[in-house]
Amino acid sequence: MSFEIVTWYDTWNATGLNNLVQKKVPLNYATRYNLAFGGLLPAANGYTLDMAAPYAAQVLNQIQTQAPGVLVYASIGPGGENLVATVTDNANNNNRSSANIVAYLQQQGMQGISIDVESFEVMKHVPQLVTQIGPLFKQAGLGIAVSAPWPGQGPALLYGDGAVAAFNQYVDAIELQDYSSQGGTPVNLGAWLKAGIPAGILTGGVCTENSDAQTSLDDTAAWTLFALQNQLRGMFSWRLDNDHGLDGENEDVEPTFTGAKKIYDTVQGYNKAS
Repeated sequence: MSFEIVTWYDTWNATGLNNLVQKKVPLNYATRYNLAFGGLLPAANGYTLDMAAPYAAQVLNQIQTQAPGVLVYASIGPGGENLVATVTDNANNNNRSSANIVAYLQQQGMQGISIDVESFEVMKHVPQLVTQIGPLFKQAGLGIAVSAPWPGQGPALLYGDGAVAAFNQYVDAIELQDYSSQGGTPVNLGAWLKAGIPAGILTGGVCTENSDAQTSLDDTAAWTLFALQNQLRGMFSWRLDNDHGLDGENEDVEPTFTGAKKIYDTVQGYNKAS
Protein backbone atom coordinates (compact mmCIF):
# COMPACT_ATOMS: atom_id res chain seq x y z
CA MET A 1 0.00 0.00 0.00
CA SER A 2 1.21 3.51 -0.79
CA PHE A 3 2.04 5.93 2.04
CA GLU A 4 -1.19 7.31 3.49
CA ILE A 5 -1.49 11.03 4.31
CA VAL A 6 -4.29 11.71 6.77
CA THR A 7 -5.66 14.92 8.23
CA TRP A 8 -8.59 15.90 10.41
CA TYR A 9 -11.16 18.52 9.47
CA ASP A 10 -13.41 20.68 11.64
CA THR A 11 -17.21 20.19 11.41
CA TRP A 12 -18.37 22.84 13.91
CA ASN A 13 -17.00 26.12 12.57
CA ALA A 14 -18.59 27.98 9.66
CA THR A 15 -15.24 29.47 8.69
CA GLY A 16 -13.78 26.05 7.94
CA LEU A 17 -16.81 25.21 5.80
CA ASN A 18 -16.69 28.54 3.98
CA ASN A 19 -13.04 27.99 3.12
CA LEU A 20 -14.07 24.72 1.49
CA VAL A 21 -16.97 26.31 -0.36
CA GLN A 22 -14.65 29.02 -1.67
CA LYS A 23 -12.20 26.31 -2.75
CA LYS A 24 -9.36 27.72 -0.68
CA VAL A 25 -8.45 24.32 0.81
CA PRO A 26 -5.83 22.18 -1.01
CA LEU A 27 -7.60 18.87 -0.61
CA ASN A 28 -4.92 17.16 -2.74
CA TYR A 29 -2.52 17.23 0.23
CA ALA A 30 -4.24 14.23 1.87
CA THR A 31 -5.49 10.81 0.86
CA ARG A 32 -7.82 10.45 3.87
CA TYR A 33 -9.88 12.91 5.91
CA ASN A 34 -11.16 12.27 9.43
CA LEU A 35 -14.15 14.41 10.33
CA ALA A 36 -14.10 15.68 13.94
CA PHE A 37 -15.99 15.26 16.28
CA GLY A 38 -18.51 12.46 15.79
CA GLY A 39 -20.12 10.28 18.40
CA LEU A 40 -22.45 7.46 19.28
CA LEU A 41 -26.09 8.29 19.88
CA PRO A 42 -29.17 6.22 20.82
CA ALA A 43 -31.07 4.86 17.82
CA ALA A 44 -34.46 3.19 17.47
CA ASN A 45 -32.69 -0.07 18.28
CA GLY A 46 -29.43 0.23 20.14
CA TYR A 47 -26.90 2.92 19.20
CA THR A 48 -25.55 4.38 15.98
CA LEU A 49 -22.82 6.67 14.77
CA ASP A 50 -23.68 10.29 14.06
CA MET A 51 -21.69 13.28 12.83
CA ALA A 52 -23.92 15.70 14.68
CA ALA A 53 -21.86 18.92 14.56
CA PRO A 54 -23.69 21.72 12.71
CA TYR A 55 -21.59 21.73 9.52
CA ALA A 56 -20.66 18.06 9.28
CA ALA A 57 -22.97 17.22 6.38
CA GLN A 58 -21.86 20.23 4.36
CA VAL A 59 -18.16 19.64 5.02
CA LEU A 60 -18.57 16.01 3.98
CA ASN A 61 -20.35 17.05 0.79
CA GLN A 62 -17.65 19.56 -0.12
CA ILE A 63 -14.82 17.07 0.38
CA GLN A 64 -16.64 14.32 -1.52
CA THR A 65 -17.47 16.71 -4.38
CA GLN A 66 -14.10 18.44 -4.69
CA ALA A 67 -11.88 15.40 -4.02
CA PRO A 68 -13.86 12.31 -5.03
CA GLY A 69 -10.83 10.04 -4.81
CA VAL A 70 -10.04 10.59 -1.13
CA LEU A 71 -11.27 8.47 1.77
CA VAL A 72 -13.45 10.13 4.40
CA TYR A 73 -13.77 8.63 7.88
CA ALA A 74 -16.29 9.53 10.55
CA SER A 75 -15.07 9.61 14.15
CA ILE A 76 -15.87 8.74 17.74
CA GLY A 77 -14.41 11.01 20.35
CA PRO A 78 -12.85 12.45 22.30
CA GLY A 79 -15.13 11.83 25.28
CA GLY A 80 -16.37 8.50 23.95
CA GLU A 81 -19.90 9.13 25.18
CA ASN A 82 -22.14 6.06 24.82
CA LEU A 83 -19.23 3.85 23.71
CA VAL A 84 -19.52 1.60 26.75
CA ALA A 85 -23.31 1.49 26.32
CA THR A 86 -22.82 0.55 22.66
CA VAL A 87 -20.48 -2.30 23.58
CA THR A 88 -23.00 -3.55 26.16
CA ASP A 89 -25.88 -3.29 23.70
CA ASN A 90 -23.95 -5.24 21.09
CA ALA A 91 -23.17 -7.98 23.61
CA ASN A 92 -26.81 -8.26 24.65
CA ASN A 93 -28.52 -7.80 21.28
CA ASN A 94 -26.67 -9.74 18.61
CA ASN A 95 -24.33 -6.88 17.61
CA ARG A 96 -27.15 -4.67 16.40
CA SER A 97 -25.38 -1.38 17.16
CA SER A 98 -22.44 -2.46 15.01
CA ALA A 99 -24.88 -3.03 12.14
CA ASN A 100 -26.31 0.45 12.73
CA ILE A 101 -22.83 1.98 12.49
CA VAL A 102 -22.11 0.18 9.23
CA ALA A 103 -25.44 1.30 7.78
CA TYR A 104 -24.76 4.91 8.75
CA LEU A 105 -21.37 4.97 7.06
CA GLN A 106 -22.78 3.39 3.92
CA GLN A 107 -25.66 5.86 3.81
CA GLN A 108 -23.24 8.78 4.12
CA GLY A 109 -20.83 7.41 1.53
CA MET A 110 -18.00 7.29 4.07
CA GLN A 111 -15.28 4.67 4.04
CA GLY A 112 -14.56 4.06 7.71
CA ILE A 113 -14.18 5.37 11.24
CA SER A 114 -11.44 6.83 13.42
CA ILE A 115 -11.87 6.07 17.13
CA ASP A 116 -10.44 9.16 18.83
CA VAL A 117 -11.31 8.44 22.47
CA GLU A 118 -9.23 10.29 25.06
CA SER A 119 -10.88 9.16 28.30
CA PHE A 120 -8.82 6.46 30.05
CA GLU A 121 -11.95 4.90 31.53
CA VAL A 122 -13.57 4.56 28.11
CA MET A 123 -10.40 3.65 26.22
CA LYS A 124 -10.26 0.28 27.99
CA HIS A 125 -13.46 -0.67 26.12
CA VAL A 126 -12.15 0.25 22.65
CA PRO A 127 -10.68 -3.23 21.93
CA GLN A 128 -14.08 -4.83 22.59
CA LEU A 129 -15.80 -2.33 20.28
CA VAL A 130 -13.18 -3.01 17.61
CA THR A 131 -13.79 -6.76 17.96
CA GLN A 132 -17.54 -6.24 17.63
CA ILE A 133 -17.48 -3.96 14.59
CA GLY A 134 -14.44 -5.55 12.94
CA PRO A 135 -16.06 -8.48 11.09
CA LEU A 136 -18.93 -6.34 9.78
CA PHE A 137 -16.54 -3.60 8.68
CA LYS A 138 -14.36 -6.09 6.81
CA GLN A 139 -17.42 -7.57 5.13
CA ALA A 140 -18.57 -4.09 4.06
CA GLY A 141 -15.10 -2.96 2.93
CA LEU A 142 -14.89 -0.26 5.62
CA GLY A 143 -11.75 0.79 7.48
CA ILE A 144 -11.03 1.18 11.20
CA ALA A 145 -8.49 3.64 12.58
CA VAL A 146 -7.64 4.17 16.25
CA SER A 147 -6.32 7.63 17.05
CA ALA A 148 -4.15 7.01 20.09
CA PRO A 149 -3.39 9.85 22.55
CA TRP A 150 -0.25 9.75 24.72
CA PRO A 151 1.14 6.97 22.50
CA GLY A 152 4.43 6.71 24.35
CA GLN A 153 2.62 4.58 26.92
CA GLY A 154 1.98 1.81 24.39
CA PRO A 155 -1.20 -0.12 23.59
CA ALA A 156 -1.66 -2.18 26.76
CA LEU A 157 -1.41 0.73 29.21
CA LEU A 158 -3.77 2.83 27.11
CA TYR A 159 -6.30 0.25 25.96
CA GLY A 160 -5.84 -2.84 28.12
CA ASP A 161 -4.42 -6.32 27.71
CA GLY A 162 -6.66 -7.25 24.77
CA ALA A 163 -5.63 -4.29 22.63
CA VAL A 164 -2.79 -5.84 20.64
CA ALA A 165 -4.75 -8.89 19.51
CA ALA A 166 -7.86 -6.83 18.64
CA PHE A 167 -5.94 -4.13 16.81
CA ASN A 168 -3.78 -6.55 14.84
CA GLN A 169 -6.84 -8.45 13.69
CA TYR A 170 -9.22 -5.62 12.83
CA VAL A 171 -7.57 -2.18 12.81
CA ASP A 172 -6.19 -0.73 9.58
CA ALA A 173 -4.42 2.32 11.05
CA ILE A 174 -3.25 3.47 14.49
CA GLU A 175 -2.62 7.22 14.55
CA LEU A 176 0.08 8.16 17.07
CA GLN A 177 -0.93 11.48 18.64
CA ASP A 178 2.24 12.93 20.08
CA TYR A 179 3.34 16.28 18.70
CA SER A 180 5.93 17.52 21.19
CA SER A 181 9.59 18.01 20.34
CA GLN A 182 10.44 15.88 23.40
CA GLY A 183 8.42 12.98 22.08
CA GLY A 184 6.88 12.48 18.70
CA THR A 185 6.75 9.58 16.30
CA PRO A 186 10.44 8.58 16.42
CA VAL A 187 10.35 8.31 20.22
CA ASN A 188 6.96 6.61 20.57
CA LEU A 189 7.14 4.06 17.79
CA GLY A 190 9.21 1.59 19.80
CA ALA A 191 6.53 0.99 22.45
CA TRP A 192 4.09 -0.19 19.78
CA LEU A 193 6.56 -2.32 17.86
CA LYS A 194 7.75 -3.93 21.10
CA ALA A 195 4.15 -4.75 22.01
CA GLY A 196 3.72 -6.61 18.72
CA ILE A 197 1.94 -4.03 16.58
CA PRO A 198 3.36 -4.10 13.02
CA ALA A 199 4.81 -0.92 11.51
CA GLY A 200 2.46 -1.24 8.55
CA ILE A 201 -0.62 -0.18 10.56
CA LEU A 202 1.10 2.64 12.50
CA THR A 203 0.70 6.25 11.41
CA GLY A 204 2.93 9.05 12.66
CA GLY A 205 1.42 12.38 13.68
CA VAL A 206 2.07 16.10 13.84
CA CYS A 207 0.14 19.11 15.14
CA THR A 208 -0.36 21.89 12.59
CA GLU A 209 -2.73 24.17 14.53
CA ASN A 210 -1.43 27.25 16.34
CA SER A 211 -0.98 26.07 19.91
CA ASP A 212 1.71 25.20 22.43
CA ALA A 213 1.71 21.70 20.93
CA GLN A 214 2.38 22.79 17.34
CA THR A 215 5.06 20.63 15.74
CA SER A 216 7.91 22.61 14.19
CA LEU A 217 8.23 22.43 10.42
CA ASP A 218 11.68 20.85 10.82
CA ASP A 219 10.20 18.10 13.00
CA THR A 220 7.25 17.73 10.64
CA ALA A 221 9.62 16.97 7.77
CA ALA A 222 11.94 14.80 9.90
CA TRP A 223 9.16 12.69 11.40
CA THR A 224 7.51 12.21 8.01
CA LEU A 225 10.85 11.06 6.60
CA PHE A 226 11.26 8.76 9.61
CA ALA A 227 7.81 7.27 8.94
CA LEU A 228 8.71 6.67 5.30
CA GLN A 229 12.08 5.12 6.08
CA ASN A 230 10.59 2.83 8.74
CA GLN A 231 7.77 1.74 6.45
CA LEU A 232 4.94 3.07 8.59
CA ARG A 233 1.48 3.20 7.09
CA GLY A 234 1.54 6.98 6.81
CA MET A 235 1.46 10.36 8.57
CA PHE A 236 -1.44 12.35 9.93
CA SER A 237 -1.89 15.97 10.99
CA TRP A 238 -4.24 17.78 13.34
CA ARG A 239 -5.85 19.57 11.42
CA LEU A 240 -6.12 20.96 7.89
CA ASP A 241 -8.88 23.51 8.47
CA ASN A 242 -6.69 25.69 10.72
CA ASP A 243 -3.25 24.58 9.54
CA HIS A 244 -0.71 27.32 10.47
CA GLY A 245 -3.39 30.00 10.55
CA LEU A 246 -2.45 33.67 10.37
CA ASP A 247 -4.76 34.84 13.17
CA GLY A 248 -3.24 33.26 16.25
CA GLU A 249 -5.40 30.56 17.81
CA ASN A 250 -8.66 31.76 16.24
CA GLU A 251 -10.04 28.67 14.59
CA ASP A 252 -9.91 28.30 10.83
CA VAL A 253 -9.00 31.96 10.15
CA GLU A 254 -6.66 32.30 7.17
CA PRO A 255 -4.95 28.91 7.33
CA THR A 256 -1.81 28.68 5.20
CA PHE A 257 -1.76 24.86 5.05
CA THR A 258 2.00 25.03 5.61
CA GLY A 259 2.17 21.87 7.71
CA ALA A 260 0.16 19.77 5.29
CA LYS A 261 2.32 21.03 2.41
CA LYS A 262 5.48 20.08 4.33
CA ILE A 263 4.20 16.51 4.78
CA TYR A 264 3.09 16.28 1.14
CA ASP A 265 6.33 17.69 -0.26
CA THR A 266 8.43 15.40 1.96
CA VAL A 267 6.52 12.34 0.73
CA GLN A 268 6.76 13.44 -2.91
CA GLY A 269 10.48 14.11 -2.60
CA TYR A 270 11.10 10.73 -0.98
CA ASN A 271 9.12 8.90 -3.65
CA LYS A 272 11.04 10.63 -6.46
CA ALA A 273 14.37 9.77 -4.83
CA SER A 274 13.46 6.12 -4.26
